[in-house]
Amino acid sequence: MRYLCIVAISAMCAAAPSLSAQQRVSIDLRAAAAAPTQKLGATELGTGLGLGGIVAFRLQPHLHVYGGWDYMHFAADNVPALSAFDYEETGYTLGLRFEHPILASPRFAFRVEGGATYKHIEIENDDGDLVADSDHGAGFEAGAGVVVPLAGAFKGVAMARYRSLSRDFTIGTVTTNGALRYIGLEVGVTRRF
Repeated sequence: MRYLCIVAISAMCAAAPSLSAQQRVSIDLRAAAAAPTQKLGATELGTGLGLGGIVAFRLQPHLHVYGGWDYMHFAADNVPALSAFDYEETGYTLGLRFEHPILASPRFAFRVEGGATYKHIEIENDDGDLVADSDHGAGFEAGAGVVVPLAGAFKGVAMARYRSLSRDFTIGTVTTNGALRYIGLEVGVTRRF
């Protein structure tokens, strides 16, 4: 599935010169910090850090469909027995984006996004060995933020996003239902073609 997304993004980038007059395609790259809103199973997680990328296609003047991939890394917080474990959420997003200029300054815009996620949670030990994998499953996300002009065709984006993913994972012989829910603060750059 990851390779299919890479091929789709490459095809959109290759087609960008033919779409440049309409500026229908945009690519976003972002970094995020996240605060979990609850425990994952019995584990208290610390602040997460992540990266991601999105390709969006404009359907109407202010409505876009987007798809992408992202990665978020959490460490156990103050749990000696689990402190050597890392918790990673990776996977795909697909949704709708509404972006509209702010009336007082049309160069600035607000952005609202909502969509589905298809992700999994991996638990790794301090050597990087996989301890558990939840397998991919459906979740959801919603976010809001602002878009500000930068140099040339680039714009900066700052957003707050809520994500939720419930998955089962097995460590040894114990299966746990874990819900990873967090609020992320993202900063990134977008380029429209």
